[in-house]
Amino acid sequence: MPDISIWNKCNNNCVMCTNSPNFQNEIDSDLLRFEKIIQNIKSFGKIEETINLSGGEPTIHPDFLRLLKWFRKQFPQTKVVVATNGRMFCYPKFARECFFINDVIFEIAIHGYNARMHDNITRVKGSFNQTIAGIHNVLKYKNDSHQLEIRIILIRQNYKYLDKILNLVINKFPSVDRVVLLFQEMEGVCGENFKTVGITYKEIRKYLPPLFEKWEKKFKELRLYHFPLCTIDFNLWKYHWRTLRKDEVTFLPSCNKCLYKKYCLGIHKDYLKLVGGKEFIPIRKKIPIKTEDDFYHPIVEIKDLNQSR
Repeated sequence: MPDISIWNKCNNNCVMCTNSPNFQNEIDSDLLRFEKIIQNIKSFGKIEETINLSGGEPTIHPDFLRLLKWFRKQFPQTKVVVATNGRMFCYPKFARECFFINDVIFEIAIHGYNARMHDNITRVKGSFNQTIAGIHNVLKYKNDSHQLEIRIILIRQNYKYLDKILNLVINKFPSVDRVVLLFQEMEGVCGENFKTVGITYKEIRKYLPPLFEKWEKKFKELRLYHFPLCTIDFNLWKYHWRTLRKDEVTFLPSCNKCLYKKYCLGIHKDYLKLVGGKEFIPIRKKIPIKTEDDFYHPIVEIKDLNQSR
């Protein structure tokens, strides 16, 4: 699943960005020209599953539309995913041109339930209004071959307000294909700002069950990303997806005692460095689960929701 950073520039300055503080200056933009990107992709060889286009902010690359067309044509059977803040879609001409290109998944992040919260996190005034307008245009111009995923990255500034953020999404964008709650990745700027943005799995755990009970049936799909299984209640396991690269995660020696290790995401290495591993307790009680042969989403149902640890 190649993650291709096509651009190191961004029109936001998020307090929990996973890129390094100097990322925009670390890479010579000349190396991110259309021809150089294509040359780099061709060196990957065969790509069958998914291509993730990220940045920086990929949509502000001067050749973004050209690149998107090239990827879609070059890899017709491959999922093409664009991770974006959605701001460029507020311009109708740009949005229309994007959606002339079929079969693309767009992942757009919302960080707060109002402009004050969102803009404080992006550190760019007006970013909330542009993102909201952009999502409206995505839904206006997309066709059945496109998917729109709304992402909410959980940090100290917003995790207690998830109910309000989800309420904003359902009221403004009820037809969105998917909503994902992502636990923060404590690397790059996020790691540097850990004291102000960092939270623990223990802190957020109690908020999730009532949240899913209220909202799960109101959206087409609701998911959890970046959560080890032992950090969420059993009845949320069916929403759990394995979403991080193998080189980003690890397991503690005690994890070998867990009956469900083979289905688990693992623990982000930077989380262990910054927080430690005391809260990760191996699961020894047998839980009746229904599984499928899908590495990313192995647990699809808990057969008895009344079971508890």
